[in-house]
Amino acid sequence: MNLTNNIIKFYQDYILNELKLMNSSKLDNKITYNSLLYLELIEATENCTVSYIANALNIAKSSVTLKVKELQKLGLVEKKQSEQDRRTYYLTITHQAEDLFKVYDLSLDNAVTEIEEQYTKEDIQKFNEILLVLTLHFKSLVDEEIKNK
Repeated sequence: MNLTNNIIKFYQDYILNELKLMNSSKLDNKITYNSLLYLELIEATENCTVSYIANALNIAKSSVTLKVKELQKLGLVEKKQSEQDRRTYYLTITHQAEDLFKVYDLSLDNAVTEIEEQYTKEDIQKFNEILLVLTLHFKSLVDEEIKNK
């Protein structure tokens, strides 16, 4: 068992299956993989803003604004004005986008259920620690690359 190959295979399979689902979605070819990544980021981020996405992706706010407007036109993203700071707008995904994610989330939910049934809490904790190591190394590599530019 080669750990590196298995991690690479998992990542490739995950991405390919996500692309297949996206291409067969109700939105036909109106949504790109880039759009899907934006939607995932917005869904996962409480009080998400254009500035947050621009900083997270290390891109210009104007590029994020264009993408957000595109997603709004597709009915996938809403902007809501902050009650505390009227200059700030928070991004949320719409019910239509939530429905799209239900398909994606179903396979993950099923896998998590199976893992929880087949493995001990200690095994799952160790797996979580391993995922954290992977995440931290990917993040530090990207942060270093950005810093060196």
